[in-house]
Amino acid sequence: MNAERKKTDPFFRLIKAEIIDTGEPIYFLTNILKDLDAYHIAAIYKQRWQIEVFFKFLKQQLNLNHFISRNMNAIRINIYMTLITAILIIAYKKLNNIKGYKMAKLQMANELETVLISQIVILCGGNPALFFKNESASP
Repeated sequence: MNAERKKTDPFFRLIKAEIIDTGEPIYFLTNILKDLDAYHIAAIYKQRWQIEVFFKFLKQQLNLNHFISRNMNAIRINIYMTLITAILIIAYKKLNNIKGYKMAKLQMANELETVLISQIVILCGGNPALFFKNESASP
């Protein structure tokens, strides 16, 4: 064995908890040996799980796993836009008492489309062709 490489003995702490509703035991393995009691470590895992659920939502409902570019700035912008969209959908869902995210996303998109089209018609004095004519003329 190389003299520069030393074998370390990692220490882990096994915490056993119980799901209140079912009484089912769950186990947490951590390298936090002191400083935090078992209750706080279980709370950290619970919060981490909420983050996992949120990213699952972003990937499944908002296609966050499909990046258009490999440029770091473009990826950041994509993530920020997805997070903004997620917040808007969650708020729309809550304000309209909608159960599922797919339905909230669909209804929000339809409502937004209706509002945008009506604004285009208003801005064009009832003739949407004027809007598209002006759009093609702009640089």
